Amino acid sequence: MFRFSEGKNSALGCFLLFQLSSLFFFTPLHSQNFSSKTITPNSDELILVTEVSSGGPRSEKVYGSSEFLKREYSPASTFKTYLVLSLLENHSIDPKEKIECSDKHIKDSPRLLDLRDALFYSSNDYFEKVFSKLGKEKLDLTLRKIGYLENFKSKVSGEDWWIDLVGLKHGGKIRLTPKKIHSSWTKIFENAYKLPKDIVEEWRKTLFWSECPEREANVYGKTGSWEGNFWFQGALLRSENDYVIYTILNRSKSGSRTGTIQRFYELTRCKVPSLE
Repeated sequence: MFRFSEGKNSALGCFLLFQLSSLFFFTPLHSQNFSSKTITPNSDELILVTEVSSGGPRSEKVYGSSEFLKREYSPASTFKTYLVLSLLENHSIDPKEKIECSDKHIKDSPRLLDLRDALFYSSNDYFEKVFSKLGKEKLDLTLRKIGYLENFKSKVSGEDWWIDLVGLKHGGKIRLTPKKIHSSWTKIFENAYKLPKDIVEEWRKTLFWSECPEREANVYGKTGSWEGNFWFQGALLRSENDYVIYTILNRSKSGSRTGTIQRFYELTRCKVPSLE
């Protein structure tokens, strides 16, 4: 306990007390780490976290069953992340152009969607309609450039990942480990492949999910649901040198797209935006 004498020292005492209270109540938010110090994974859940903070070391952490790390899974609709990268890289699309799309899982469908909307709602119809402007050859060039297929086992036998146009929604025959799926998302987000900055900036804009004033940051992300796998890949960005990137895989029988989104927002301590 602090004691301050009366008289001449009282003013000094008040000043010191104010300084101490400032430390407790006015600590800048940017001094706090983004990710939770202790993440307790749910059953049938895997969480991969990459964190970079200004002046601090890079952190790579994995929470959950190690068995999940040994297996390969469909990337589901997180694959659309790289389809969009290729569309932007080849200037095959106007991100602001609205296209009428019909998807059963999207409320009030058919409805007009631009590129950001199509990713947010994970519209399959949108990407089937715009794919003719890109084509598989150009998409493959992008996938090879970022090494997305380098650990795809079927590549060894010469088998292609392609199924058909409908297969675009989940990446066809592609099966990758969670670490590879997380690494690809992280490297593109950080522009580790030295792509044109304007392309990466536009790519991020299309993946914008919400503002997070609680953390003085913006949220970017992509969902994925296929073969009983529920993914959410998200990034909480405060600045170019201050961010945390998550990949969540939910394999629970009671899992859902909405539940996995909510799990991400629970971990980041941000408010969940309207999903409609």
